[in-house]
Amino acid sequence: MFDTIIMKTCPVYPNLESVAAEKIAYLDKGTTYKIKDSQIPFIKYYDNSRTLVLQVSIPKFLYGNNVTILQEKDIPLFFQRLHERLYELFQIEMKTEDWSGTERLDVCWNFQVGYLVSDYVREIHKLKLPYMKPYSYGHLETAGHKNDSKKTMFYDKQIQCRDTKEPQEVIEQARGILRMEIRPSYKEMKKFSSKRHAVDLLTKEFFIQMAEAALKPIQFTEPIEGIPFGWLESQPFDIYQIEKALAFKLLQSQFTETELKQLYRSGTYDNRRGLARRITFPSQTKLAPLKIDYANLG
Repeated sequence: MFDTIIMKTCPVYPNLESVAAEKIAYLDKGTTYKIKDSQIPFIKYYDNSRTLVLQVSIPKFLYGNNVTILQEKDIPLFFQRLHERLYELFQIEMKTEDWSGTERLDVCWNFQVGYLVSDYVREIHKLKLPYMKPYSYGHLETAGHKNDSKKTMFYDKQIQCRDTKEPQEVIEQARGILRMEIRPSYKEMKKFSSKRHAVDLLTKEFFIQMAEAALKPIQFTEPIEGIPFGWLESQPFDIYQIEKALAFKLLQSQFTETELKQLYRSGTYDNRRGLARRITFPSQTKLAPLKIDYANLG
């Protein structure tokens, strides 16, 4: 449902003596402290406004990775463990409703599409959406749409896990996952919660609203041309066997069996025909709509 969040609270008076803090002094803005922590990767404290700002991946904080989808029932657990950690660090007591002014909240979902991940990314990149510009990263490993205040992206989660050197079990968990991430605009968050309270935004209702808005304009009407790359990766056959079978099927479409038998030795012809029968090539693959079962959000 959700991944990274940047949120803040004030006024708060943390004890900074027992933590590793980088102190940065500004003449007009007071002193800013950057705090290093193994569990919360980004913490800043502004002493002139008594504001504490933190950035954290909620599923990584709870589960150790962000491939596992956050469930609604675990959101209270997130706040509980977060407040326990902040008390350990700063000896401050926090309440869930203290967190307002959410600056960023990544709405996300995993679509299990098997070997078609790269095909979905390519087709999404082709779409033209109103008031949004298409963009991509890498060799079309990530594609999405954005404007000045909002962006959506879809990417191969397994490739991303490999790039960030996640443990092998996490990489395997991400196999076949098309990841959707939505970064709502300030306006969208403020419309849902006037003060952008984290506890209001980290809800099933806000997730559904953002996911529906992102998925509604995405329609796949045309079949995929050619053979999906993911299909090649998923085959138990070696690439040279696929090449032979594909070439033989092309010849079969152009010549009669009698003509082909004149070109091949009898044993070779039987081998090629047998191989071509064992490999079922996809034909006119059409991408299924991207849907979320909102009844099972945990």
